[in-house]
Amino acid sequence: MPEVSVVIPSKNEEKTISVCIEKLKQIFSDSDIDGEIIVADNSTDRTPEIAQALGAIVVTPDKLGYGYAYVYGFRHASGKYLVMGDADDTYDFSIVPRLLEPLLKEEADFIVGSRLKGTIKEGAMPWLHRYIGNPAITWLFNRIFGANLSDACSGMFALTKEAWDKINVTANGWDFNQQMLLGALRNGLRVGEVPIIYHPRREGASKLTSLQGGWHNLKFLMSHLFFRLKKRNG
Repeated sequence: MPEVSVVIPSKNEEKTISVCIEKLKQIFSDSDIDGEIIVADNSTDRTPEIAQALGAIVVTPDKLGYGYAYVYGFRHASGKYLVMGDADDTYDFSIVPRLLEPLLKEEADFIVGSRLKGTIKEGAMPWLHRYIGNPAITWLFNRIFGANLSDACSGMFALTKEAWDKINVTANGWDFNQQMLLGALRNGLRVGEVPIIYHPRREGASKLTSLQGGWHNLKFLMSHLFFRLKKRNG
C-alpha cells in the first residue's frame, strides 16, 4: 500500500499533465516517498492516455465538477496521506515533501499550501487578485469562521486519510476547497499552513477566471454569513 496518494483533477490538460506527473515521480524518488498518482479525468483530449503511459492511475468520475473529481479520486486513494493539486502545473508539486512534513510529524491533520506566504512567480496571479481579492476573501473567511489563514483561496492541500473521512464535503464545484477548509475547522482538525510556489499556467486558457473564482468564494462565504445572522436573529 502506498503511503502517499496525490490526487489531480484534470480536464483537457494534455500539455501540462506530463510535467506534473514527472515532477511527482522525481520528488517521490528523491525524497524516498512511497507514493501513487491518481488522475481523476474527464477530458476529451489525450490527457488520460498520457497520464496512464507515465504510470498514473487514471479514473473517470461519473459526474462532472471540479470538487467531485477530488471526491471520486479520493475514493480510489490508498495512501495514509492525501495531497491535492491542479493539473495545469500552477501549483508546484516539488513542494510535496514540505507539505507532508507536519503530517508525518503528527503536528497537524490538514495543511494548506499558502501562496501568499510563499513564492508567486511573475504573471502567476493578477495584481487585483493578489493584493485585494484574495486577501479580502481570506479576511472574510477568518472573520466568519474564526480561522487564522493567510490564503483561504488556495487549491493545494495535504491531509491525512483520517482527516478526509471526518470532513463532510457536499460541494461538487469550485467551492469545494473552501468547504474542505470549513469541514476541517468544524471537526476540530489541526490546520496548518506551509509556503508553496505558484506558477503561471504553461499552456492554454484557465478553466476559471479570477473573477469567477472570486465570485464562487464570495458566494460561499456570504451564504454562511447569512445563515449565521438568520440563526442569531431567530
